[in-house]
Amino acid sequence: MAAPSRILVPVDLSEGSRSIIDYALQLARPFNASVEVLHAWEPPQYVAPDLLVAAPGWNPLSLEQVALDTAGKELATLLRQMEPPSVPLKHRVVVGEAASTILELVEKEGFDLIVMGTHGRRGLPRLLLGSVAQKLVSRAPCPVLTLHVSQDTKK
Repeated sequence: MAAPSRILVPVDLSEGSRSIIDYALQLARPFNASVEVLHAWEPPQYVAPDLLVAAPGWNPLSLEQVALDTAGKELATLLRQMEPPSVPLKHRVVVGEAASTILELVEKEGFDLIVMGTHGRRGLPRLLLGSVAQKLVSRAPCPVLTLHVSQDTKK
C-alpha cells in the first residue's frame, strides 16, 4: 500500500471535530499529504430545502443557503482557531446525504485515505441514525481510519 497523498476528513462540526482534524494533519505531515476537511449538510426530509427563510429587514434566503452559509462559517472558524498546518489544507461544505456524498467525492477526486470520527453509538440509536462511518468502512475504495470521539470532548 502506498503512502497517502490526499486525505479526506469528513466532520459533523461537533465538539470532537477539532481533534479529528488535528489527528489527520499530524498523520499527513510525514507524507506531505494534502488534507481536505468536508462537511456534508443533509437537507431535512420534512422541509423543502428551497423554503425561504426571512425576517423583517432581511433578504429572503433558501433554507439550504442559510444552512450552507452557517456551516461554512463554523468550519472556517474552527480551522482558523487551529495552529497553521504544515501541509496543504482545504475545506468545503456540500449538500447531500453524508455517506453517499463522501463516497462519490472519494471516487471522483481520488482521495486515498479517509480520517473520520465515530461517536460509538450502539443499539437503537445506531439503528435509527445509521452510521456514516460503518457505511464508509464497508464501501469506500480506500482505507478509512476511524477515531472514537466521546460526546463530552471539549476541544
